Amino acid sequence: MSKEQPKLKEDISPNVVPMIDIMFLLLLFFMLGADMAQRESVDMVLPLADQIKEQKENEEVPTTTVNVHHDPNLDCKINDSAENGCREKGHWIWSVRGITHTAETLKTQLQIDADEFLEDSDTPGAGKKLSAKKLLIRADGKAPYGEIQRVIEIGGGVGMYKVEVAGAKPSAAP
Repeated sequence: MSKEQPKLKEDISPNVVPMIDIMFLLLLFFMLGADMAQRESVDMVLPLADQIKEQKENEEVPTTTVNVHHDPNLDCKINDSAENGCREKGHWIWSVRGITHTAETLKTQLQIDADEFLEDSDTPGAGKKLSAKKLLIRADGKAPYGEIQRVIEIGGGVGMYKVEVAGAKPSAAP
């Protein structure tokens, strides 16, 4: 007596659902793991600096970046705006993490950021706790200094006393 051989299935197809699930998980992993520092940056020409303190690779200091740049939706009507920069009030905007802020909303945002890293003050008589978080100001090279000064004042008002202003490294002389 011979046993009957099982019939071969000829309509076999691979199950692609697990492969699609894995691809979506990989896509999600790479999107979340990507460098999100680009979201805080706005394309602008930074002012040239004579000396620059470069941040060390292993130095991880909590930082809030405020960008001071010209509103791209507005045109300056000043003839010398190309040389000296626009000086019209309301043409310069502040943004944090891609969100545009007014003085009030910037103060609220910086207060939230500062409260994350409060530390005791060594200054006698200082009843307010200060923030260990650094405030980095990236301002366009043609931005009026008054705009930068207002951001520094707002940061100081919420306890952010570690302030840095970004500058472009001058190119090496040939």
